[in-house]
Amino acid sequence: MSVPTVSARPLTHGPRLVAVDRPGARLAAVRLDVHVGSADERPGERGLAHVVEHLVVRCLLAGGRVGDGALADARTGRERTGYSVLVRRADAPAALDVLTAALGELRVPPAVLAAELAAIRRETAQRAADVRRRLQEALLAALWDGTSYAHSPLGDAAVLDALTEDDVRRFHARWYRPSRATAVLAADRASGELAALAERWTGRPGADGEPAVSAGRDARPAVRSAYRELPATASAGAGAGRAAGLAFAVAAAEGDGPYAHDCRDLARRAVRAAGGVDMRWLELRGQVCVWAMLRAPDAAAATRAVRTALRAARERLLAADGAAWLRAEALIPHLRAVEDLETTAARATDGGAGPPASVSPSDVAAVIALWERQTARIDDAGDAS
Repeated sequence: MSVPTVSARPLTHGPRLVAVDRPGARLAAVRLDVHVGSADERPGERGLAHVVEHLVVRCLLAGGRVGDGALADARTGRERTGYSVLVRRADAPAALDVLTAALGELRVPPAVLAAELAAIRRETAQRAADVRRRLQEALLAALWDGTSYAHSPLGDAAVLDALTEDDVRRFHARWYRPSRATAVLAADRASGELAALAERWTGRPGADGEPAVSAGRDARPAVRSAYRELPATASAGAGAGRAAGLAFAVAAAEGDGPYAHDCRDLARRAVRAAGGVDMRWLELRGQVCVWAMLRAPDAAAATRAVRTALRAARERLLAADGAAWLRAEALIPHLRAVEDLETTAARATDGGAGPPASVSPSDVAAVIALWERQTARIDDAGDAS
């Protein structure tokens, strides 16, 4: 496959600009990542990063509409907030202008704040009804207990109820600074526009003031592995068992980069193909958090099911036809997913743009072997250090 070409240009008074050349692409993906998320929130601010995301779209991005095209998508995570939009190639510079307006001064009318808080309460209720979402948050909370990484980006209801327009304005002014942002253009001949994109930033406000201090700056996982479960529901059917989850955290290897990320993504697909268990992973503060969610009667049964799936995938990869199986069951589906322009733009913010043409089955098997060892440490009692 043709690997996208990535060019980057840091600006003295502006965000880091990244261009990803995707020859022949008829559309353009434009993205702005601001390096602030729920892990940066202080105890009385839980949920504020997500509130600011909503208000940035409403007040600074004019609803997120780029010309007559699509609305911008916005998401808040634990370590960053991303704004992205897919547009016609000719509209890419205008789309970048729309998204980088997020770094301007945020003014919030009281009625707008009230309306967005109501929307967030509805979103929170919908997420609370999602068993997988609740279990995922319970697992991450267990791994990061006692740190700002433990709470959900959706925040705490009591904090949101007490928010004022000044709270929102101060949080935005503290974190939404050019030096904390990365702007990405993924398009045909994108690198040729880097100079023009830098020029468009000239003259905009660039003073950063005092650096913001993250509440999660010293965070480390409280435990290395955990087991959590939710009670069985009537809708699950007789004998379905509880919604069970296993999670563990391991330090990312030195020099961990796009190839290692791809190996983890392929390991996840391989385990699902060979054993029917979906493994999820997320890198936070140099720690790779991995978790699996399934239905099982207890921790012992859940652990056995996950270990059986991991072993089946590892043995399949190391078989004589392991390379062909990996391509068919994992690599091709993975390539289809990351060929998406918006996915390409998101990957570029982390230093990668496209996966390698091939990945060693033994490297993917090594990732799965590591997951097997970590899963073996989860005991029936719940948490294991």
